Amino acid sequence: MENVKSTCELVNTYEVLEHIMGIEGLHPHSLKIIDIIFEEVARHTRNQEGVILDVGCGSGVGTYNLSSKLYESVSIIGIDINSVSIEKARANYADSKNMSFYQGTLEAFHQENPHLKVIGIVSVSVSMFLPDISNFYKISHDILSGNGIFVDAPFVFQEDQTIDVVFKNKTYAVCGCNMTMKTTEELQAFVTESGFDEINTQTYNFELMNMNKLFKDYPFRSLIRNFTKNVINPPSALAGQSSWYLLKRTLKTFAFFMKNRDNYGAGVIKAIKTESS
Repeated sequence: MENVKSTCELVNTYEVLEHIMGIEGLHPHSLKIIDIIFEEVARHTRNQEGVILDVGCGSGVGTYNLSSKLYESVSIIGIDINSVSIEKARANYADSKNMSFYQGTLEAFHQENPHLKVIGIVSVSVSMFLPDISNFYKISHDILSGNGIFVDAPFVFQEDQTIDVVFKNKTYAVCGCNMTMKTTEELQAFVTESGFDEINTQTYNFELMNMNKLFKDYPFRSLIRNFTKNVINPPSALAGQSSWYLLKRTLKTFAFFMKNRDNYGAGVIKAIKTESS
């Protein structure tokens, strides 16, 4: 398959911060919220047989964490367009029995595996980078089998009338990404239009900029140590960028989101495809 790269300037902002800070799976949600999401997916699929798709799996850390909660009748496939991430995931989890990885899009995967019984689709911190979020929801609904569960956990804007086009464009410019963020309410409307039922949504505070929770999830000393090491000697994924550039970019990104953190949230959209839909 073609070596597909992300549309973002430096792989993408999350991967920049993950590499620089030495973190795997950096999300606007706290690790506790992610764990709750995975527990719910595992409970919903416990009496089913089939496959769960982890869309935008990156290097596979979240895929592995979810797989450890699943029952024996359920397997999981991580999907990502980035070949470097998929190669890393395959190398790291080569011995996992109920996990595999696919490089490409969700649409391409389904075209190659049209008869696969998909009982769950999970997407964490990914949908805001997709060119058409509503289409992603529609495709997910079409792919899922009856009683399948769909969970999207994206970075969202809080419902606030002061968030105008200028501010949104500043957000995207800082990220350096082809990114489209919505409010949780807007995403709920997309899910409804896609034909899902039993829709539940929640919006949490932007946990990535909550220093107490960030340092609880990732110890401060570890962050500083990795930050220093990786800015001085950038990882291969960031080859070609100077240490000074990486330092400025990281500090600029954190400063912007810290200053404006009340405008952002961590959304969770959960929905079921009923047998009749």
